Amino acid sequence: MKKVLLGLFLILGVVSFAAPKYVDKAKLQKNSYQIIQDEADVFLFGKSTEDVGLTVGIYNIQESNDMAKKISEEVKTGAPAEQKFVSSRENNRAYVNKFKANDGSYTYSIVAKKTKIKNCYISILYITAKDFKDVELDKVVDKTLNEVESYLK
Repeated sequence: MKKVLLGLFLILGVVSFAAPKYVDKAKLQKNSYQIIQDEADVFLFGKSTEDVGLTVGIYNIQESNDMAKKISEEVKTGAPAEQKFVSSRENNRAYVNKFKANDGSYTYSIVAKKTKIKNCYISILYITAKDFKDVELDKVVDKTLNEVESYLK
């Protein structure tokens, strides 16, 4: 799982923009998240439990023409070879790409469509052994986005 997380951190690092200054870092750390990268071009944080690995990238991007969709496509095309693309879909809140790893785990790339803060784009990698179907996946997307957005000031 940790190898997969590391590889997927690199995917998020491909897209580089100015890091947001409106992330509540203290709240992240209080909730057991590790800050992975806090630089001028990207802010990454993540957490791993027995069931789920979660990596979040937050980007401040001035361009807004379909940027969420572009980020989603970048994650899809930049996935490591051991991550086989399975499907993509979207709901009212996010673009979601599904990947299956050689070890049988699933990675869901979730990119929020709308920004809570102007020019702030959220990209999430959700890694689990579960193969979510559409309705269940929508619930996971909503819950995960709500949690991540709660860390924005």
